[in-house]
Amino acid sequence: MIQNHRITEGYMPFMGHQTYYRIVGEPSEKTPLLLLHGGPGSTHNYFEVLDCIADTSRQVISHWAV
Repeated sequence: MIQNHRITEGYMPFMGHQTYYRIVGEPSEKTPLLLLHGGPGSTHNYFEVLDCIADTSRQVISHWAV
């Protein structure tokens, strides 16, 4: 069963640019899963299918580089 989890989105500064991030779930004792995109030209939408990993009390962190 997929639960509703808190989703935090924002931008953080990186070398004079703004880098987007998305965090699903709450902090816990488990190591977060860090998702890195495959490069320019692809969308981030395919990461959303992994949101259900937060059901295991593990945060899912997505990052899109400049």
